[in-house]
Amino acid sequence: MIVTFTLVRKQPHLSSEAFLARWVEHTERFDLKDHPYITKNRLMLLQGDAPYVGMAENHWPDLASLEATSAFYRDTDAGRAHWADLLTFMDIDGSPTVLVTHEADVTAAETRLTRLPG
Repeated sequence: MIVTFTLVRKQPHLSSEAFLARWVEHTERFDLKDHPYITKNRLMLLQGDAPYVGMAENHWPDLASLEATSAFYRDTDAGRAHWADLLTFMDIDGSPTVLVTHEADVTAAETRLTRLPG
């Protein structure tokens, strides 16, 4: 499994609530159809003193599916339409995506360290 997080900035003309509604709509309309292999699409609206309004957590089955998504956006009409829709509500250039390489689950009972592929 590959895990990514995208720290999301919205287009300035949208309120946080309008942004979230559009983000959910986009995910339902585009992501579920265009990326059916993603096993988790978690969209989180953030509050606090940060430059980001949201964070997306995505789980991919493997690195090949993540790389195929980049090619989809670049090489297909459907991918370009998907990307164009994102640009209507999200500041893509200001929204970095990071790849999780290690996880540590820490509880009083145990600590479990996992190295993720990527």
